[in-house]
Amino acid sequence: MAAAGVKRIVASGRALAAMVLAIALVRVLFLRAFGVLTGLPLFRQNYGPDRLPAVDPEERAQMPRFSACFACGRCDIGEGERVRASNGAYPGMMRFVLASSRSMPDYDAAERALAFVPEDVLRDKEAICPAHVPFTALARFVKKKAAMMREEA
Repeated sequence: MAAAGVKRIVASGRALAAMVLAIALVRVLFLRAFGVLTGLPLFRQNYGPDRLPAVDPEERAQMPRFSACFACGRCDIGEGERVRASNGAYPGMMRFVLASSRSMPDYDAAERALAFVPEDVLRDKEAICPAHVPFTALARFVKKKAAMMREEA
């Protein structure tokens, strides 16, 4: 309990946010001054063994569009022959999108699946997608990340 006549000050809202950010900035600057890993090097140390590559700001901006899929299945129409020909490597476009845009995707497996889907098919799928998932941009993203994982290995 506060003593009688003593006013307690509690930070909230913007003041609290500014204080938390200021403390975090001072902490990071202090740690960097003494050679402690922070930022991207720390990310790579923590997530490199899990094969999770970092994303740049442009990729981060695209990611919400990649994960807009709500699994209607419309993009799987006509994919039966490609799924059969892949012997399990390509599970269908909807599963590719869901697996490539959520959590910790396996970019190598996603890239192998893409080998069975020509670019013109990706463009056709974009035209019929009610969620407007950018299939061609997602395919480029997956291929880029798979190449990064090969380089780091």
